[in-house]
Amino acid sequence: MLVRDILDAPQLRMQLLHGDDAELARPVARVCATDMPDPRPFVTPGALVCTGLIWRQQAQDSDRYVGLLAAAGVAGIVAGQALHGHVPEDVVAACARHGLPLLSAPQSVPFSRIIEYLAEQAAELRWRRVQSRVDRQRRLLAAVAGGSSVGDLIADIAVEQEISAWLVTATGHVIAGTAPLTEADRDRIVATALTAPRLPAVTGGAMRVLQVGGGDRITAWYLVVRPAAAEPETFAADLAAVIEFYRQRSTDRLHLDWELVDRFPAPMVELPGGSAVAVVCDIHPPETLSSVGLPEVRVALHDVLSGVTTSVDREGRLVAVVPGTQDDIAATLRHRMGRLAPALNGIRLSFGVSAQQRDESLSGAIAAAAAAATAAADDDTAVSVRIADIDTAVGLFTAVPGGLQRRFAERVLGPVVDYDRKTGAGLLETLEVYLGCEGSWRQAADRMHLHLNTVRYRIGRVEELTGRDLGRIDDRLDLYLAVRTLTSHTAA
Repeated sequence: MLVRDILDAPQLRMQLLHGDDAELARPVARVCATDMPDPRPFVTPGALVCTGLIWRQQAQDSDRYVGLLAAAGVAGIVAGQALHGHVPEDVVAACARHGLPLLSAPQSVPFSRIIEYLAEQAAELRWRRVQSRVDRQRRLLAAVAGGSSVGDLIADIAVEQEISAWLVTATGHVIAGTAPLTEADRDRIVATALTAPRLPAVTGGAMRVLQVGGGDRITAWYLVVRPAAAEPETFAADLAAVIEFYRQRSTDRLHLDWELVDRFPAPMVELPGGSAVAVVCDIHPPETLSSVGLPEVRVALHDVLSGVTTSVDREGRLVAVVPGTQDDIAATLRHRMGRLAPALNGIRLSFGVSAQQRDESLSGAIAAAAAAATAAADDDTAVSVRIADIDTAVGLFTAVPGGLQRRFAERVLGPVVDYDRKTGAGLLETLEVYLGCEGSWRQAADRMHLHLNTVRYRIGRVEELTGRDLGRIDDRLDLYLAVRTLTSHTAA
């Protein structure tokens, strides 16, 4: 109820002494009566204050008293006329100075009648809300029974409530919505959904996030509404409760498909044209007290990758086949599965990705993805993704776990690193430049601004310390891979 509603109530016969449109549009939370010299202990923000002006002994009292009420955040003042026969002009002027609307109550209307009127209106409003909620619940359930899609439900409620609304998963996938969502908005929504101590919660972009379904936050859906009211309206809770039917139906379908695949395992079906991308996911540690496990990750993977088929191999790893390119699939996994990091509760997900090559069996692509997933387990991030680039010797080497790569590099170049540490000779840097110049003494010397003989001497020392001959292709490859490993880990 607004101050204007009190003024316009015919049974109260109020007179407006001061107040513009903005002041009359202030909401009234409650009505209280006081004539204490200091009214602050007896009023609350948003209150309409009724006063008989007993506190006014002289004109100067008005500015002080009205100022105290304004500082307390009251909605307005109702002044009685019984004491003075009218409302003094200094009271009106003080309300104008402090921006408070001032109403005058006739002597025949006691303040208790104003309080009763507000209580009656509040009760009627609550009853209308209850009736409206019952009617809305009936409409929603009838729509579900009639086969309406979840997108139709959200669109209808959004029009009725004059809001924007979306249904979003924990990976940022938009199931339905009334308008496009930017990636930044999705990031904010997911971050709020997965990290807020309790839901509903409001994002940095003034969107209210409600969880659809109980249990873990990774498999839940989230109803998002904008603008976010100061208190959540019941329509959002009602809509979220009905949407749970759709979420449960979707989950049941997934689990039925998995049960058939897992109970009667068969080789993954080749996609037409050999355009399949294999994905293998390892969960570390495999045995954990965390609420997040293979079923939750599997749900998220189906959410992230459109058209994916999943199974569980004998090692307990999640195996997926999906159409697309390995670079796109890897980027999607990094971004969207990466959003789950705050909710993983200490577990790590390592993904290997490998595109099926021409004349390669799908099982070969899966094996390559499995090797990449094993290598990705060495990464420190909660969600790591490696592409199985096995078309080159360097790519094949990256499929080796990082710990083994480092041990290889240390065995090959350990003496060189130790020599540089003791003498500052710069042998490792010279070797890196020399290999980058494809074995050209002259180019390496020019690039490093050194004499040609200095480069020759340093490379000779490298060969002596490592026991390798840079004229042999296998020795050169060993040194190249070792240098590449050491420099990449140093940069990291």
